[in-house]
Amino acid sequence: MGAQRFHDLIPFRVREILLVSSPYDAFILEEDGRLSEQLYNEFRALDLSSPPRVHQASSGREAMKRLEKAWFDLIIVMSSLADQSINDFARSVRRRYANKPIVYLALDPRELEDVETVLDHEVVDSTYLWTGDSSVLLGLIKLVEDRMNADHDTAAGVRTILVLEDSPLQYSGFLGMLYEELMKQAKSLYFEGLNELQRKLYTRSRPKILHATSYEQGLELYERYGPSLLGLICDVRLPRAGALDGEAGFRFARRIRADHPDMPVLFQSAEKQNAEKAAELGGLFIDKASRDIGPGVKAFLVEHLGFGDFVFRLADGSELARASDVAELRRLVAEVPAECIEHHASRDDFSVWLMARSEFELAEELRPKKISDFEDIEALRRHLLSRLRDALFRGKSGIVTEFQRGKLSQDHFSSIGEGSLGAKARGLAFLHQRFGDLGRPPSGALPIRVPRTVVLTTEVFDTFVDDELVSWAIACEDDAEVGARFARRPLPDGLEADLEAIATTLPGPLAVRSSSLLEDSAHQPFAGIYATLMIPNIGGSPDRRRDELARAIRQVYASTFLRDACTYRERSGAPAEREKMAVMIQSVVGARHGDRFYPAISGVAVTRNFYPIAPQKPEHGVVHLALGLGRMIVDGGLSVRFSPRHPEVLPQIATPRSALRSTQRNFYGVDLTADGTVDALDAVRSYDLKDAEADGVLGLVGSVFSNADQRLVEDLSLPGPRVVSFHNILKHRSLPLVETLRHLMTVARRGLGREVEIEFALQIDEAGSGGLWCNPELLALQVRPMTARPTLASPPKSRFAPEDLLCASSNTLGHGVEREIRDVVYVMPQSWRPSQNRRIAAEIGGINDALRAEKRPFLLIGPGRWGSADEWLGIPVQWSQISNVRAIVEASPANYRVEPSQGTHFFHNITSLRIGYFTLPLGCPLTGKGKEFIDLDWLDEQPAASTTEHLRHVRFDEPLTTVLRGREGRGLIVKPGAESL
Repeated sequence: MGAQRFHDLIPFRVREILLVSSPYDAFILEEDGRLSEQLYNEFRALDLSSPPRVHQASSGREAMKRLEKAWFDLIIVMSSLADQSINDFARSVRRRYANKPIVYLALDPRELEDVETVLDHEVVDSTYLWTGDSSVLLGLIKLVEDRMNADHDTAAGVRTILVLEDSPLQYSGFLGMLYEELMKQAKSLYFEGLNELQRKLYTRSRPKILHATSYEQGLELYERYGPSLLGLICDVRLPRAGALDGEAGFRFARRIRADHPDMPVLFQSAEKQNAEKAAELGGLFIDKASRDIGPGVKAFLVEHLGFGDFVFRLADGSELARASDVAELRRLVAEVPAECIEHHASRDDFSVWLMARSEFELAEELRPKKISDFEDIEALRRHLLSRLRDALFRGKSGIVTEFQRGKLSQDHFSSIGEGSLGAKARGLAFLHQRFGDLGRPPSGALPIRVPRTVVLTTEVFDTFVDDELVSWAIACEDDAEVGARFARRPLPDGLEADLEAIATTLPGPLAVRSSSLLEDSAHQPFAGIYATLMIPNIGGSPDRRRDELARAIRQVYASTFLRDACTYRERSGAPAEREKMAVMIQSVVGARHGDRFYPAISGVAVTRNFYPIAPQKPEHGVVHLALGLGRMIVDGGLSVRFSPRHPEVLPQIATPRSALRSTQRNFYGVDLTADGTVDALDAVRSYDLKDAEADGVLGLVGSVFSNADQRLVEDLSLPGPRVVSFHNILKHRSLPLVETLRHLMTVARRGLGREVEIEFALQIDEAGSGGLWCNPELLALQVRPMTARPTLASPPKSRFAPEDLLCASSNTLGHGVEREIRDVVYVMPQSWRPSQNRRIAAEIGGINDALRAEKRPFLLIGPGRWGSADEWLGIPVQWSQISNVRAIVEASPANYRVEPSQGTHFFHNITSLRIGYFTLPLGCPLTGKGKEFIDLDWLDEQPAASTTEHLRHVRFDEPLTTVLRGREGRGLIVKPGAESL
């Protein structure tokens, strides 16, 4: 193949990409900057001047306007189009740009499943699944290029590799990995005598990858490109003649071998028995269920298909020093002799090296400058130092940096490992980036930032576990045994030294939080399912603090496989083998007060208010505030609830008496005297309000109930019961917290493209004696998207006779019609006492296990706030105790006043799993009368399938019908056999 042919290869290149998605979905693809680096390295290897540029449009309408003004080589569409369906958008593009490549990229298997049923593949070329690995997008781009260039390049002699795989879950990650391995093999030839020109030209001639998702598509590609075929990678089970064929891959290989008897073939299958058949055909075999298929692919490519430091030199070539990053480059630029600076500047070395590290802005600025533009070499040196300093500042503002022990103090958000940050850390990193991009908050608002954070990526988890441990842990039902085995397992090499640097560089208590791939995603949120631990990290030797942190990390890893987590995954439909765990290590927000550490204010902001009270509206959102750590809120404890649009409207503090009943009586903080154990309940303690008053904190957020005046007074020098009212902030505006929260909620909602929940805390240097706030900052601790789902049609309007209804509520969550429930479990009012709530949870768990074994979903009815960690506020059920629940009714007596559970992890997961939730007014009728009721009298008349001390289980031959109208917030439960009027 002549040199000119090499130059002419790859005529179509993806240079401009239009990504049609919400800003948050776009951020997920970029994650922390690694994607840009990977794309740059790939294109540098292909001798291209720059990587593709990604332009983001937030709606179909905006995308069409961009297409009219500029040329785009590839359109990637994601699910969160605000103004039209994916099909309608794709058809609009096709009418104007018939050959424009359009691909659909899903963030979650459930999302992909929902959309695939309606996706028009006549207008959408292909579908991919984002797996958390940036190589997915790399593979997607290269596959589009290979498809568009195949005719041209194969005519010039370029070979092809044909891949047959129908599952987006499999091929999305596999194709990216295959491209990376191909490039590694091409690069390996650089060291075998190739000169610079040959190296560049060779990479252009790498084999093209052609992808088919069915037997017939594979044959079509083979008939077109058969003479260029170098090898075949084939799934065994493939669609053939419109149905899945368990032998289709073998049939296809035989067809190819009929023409090319020696054609190399690599079979992939999750069915291990296919290995023998593959061997009979002379093919290699890879188990798709294996956690690491890379070695097998590498062996196939190698056996069967057969960037660097800045080196400071003088003009004579003698080496003076080496820089591996921009920080080292700046340090050495200040030290090396003037003649060395002159030598490299004359050769444009600085610009070239910076371009390779994605410092495009600085590289392009330096490239046109000449030495003659400066007074002397020292003036040039000063200019370089200034611009490199700016690059360092700009580079670390709002991005995730690579962890380095000696530079941890310079980095606000860093990561260890090359894997995914996990969903929780990714959301926080997005806010970190977002506020870095936006700069200072609006006038009058508090500064907003995230805590100092280090993330152990999923690569560390992959190194810590192996297939045997994962299989054992998934099967083990003894949580204590799982925790003990993980506690004994050694951490990956080098990690303990990193942990010692973290423990000694980040002073004060540390939060060790889970951040799994599935956690806090819009489609499969796992809020509160995995472990979050608080460790004191105060005093003691560096070894002890390191070991304490290491034990916490092991416990977070173990929480991936505890019974509650496995049960929740099973209910959500998430396969256990897909789950991987990253870990966030954060400085705890707060201040030290003697032997305890806590923030004056923590909270949860939700951009959608499911329980608005006039003049509140759903779109105004809702905020929960608490004194101390936010565990008080997310675990279902008492807090102050308000709308940021109407902060002065506080229904639960409408009267002093109600304030005494419905506000905090205690708070949580980190116990700095903990003895080194890492159990969350050991390091986090509950304290009395008198402790906060002694610390000088209660005066900032509290009031006193004046018995003489029968009112709340913001003066703690007066005698009387203390109330955590936040009146100083919400009514007297001593701090612009409300304005800051409005800004935070707006930025997060717009950025993520959907409704969100944000956990936050207030950081102050100290509290003055007059109740003054000193240098306050708002710190975002976590952000999670609310449940995203396809747009659902409203249930048909039906009327039922009152006597045919079991329940009617005007305050519900969920949408749609359910006709699979034949079992009802309810708490018998006559036997219920709040003191018995924990025992009742255990009884529910027993019935749930029996019904789960029978695969019978059930309706659960009872009082109080379900899932609350505070047993006095509701029945503290765990997920393993209600895994078979399909709908829940919250029906409380008039004297059991509990605020709705917005902001809790339990509430978030209920909405995400599409469990219908009915909330009834306090003291509602227990008969079939009134506008809202639950007809327990009728249930009492039905024969019991079983009873316990506090529960009654009723079973029906015909199903109940639940009707939920999500837009109206109304719902009905219809008795078995009833017909609409």
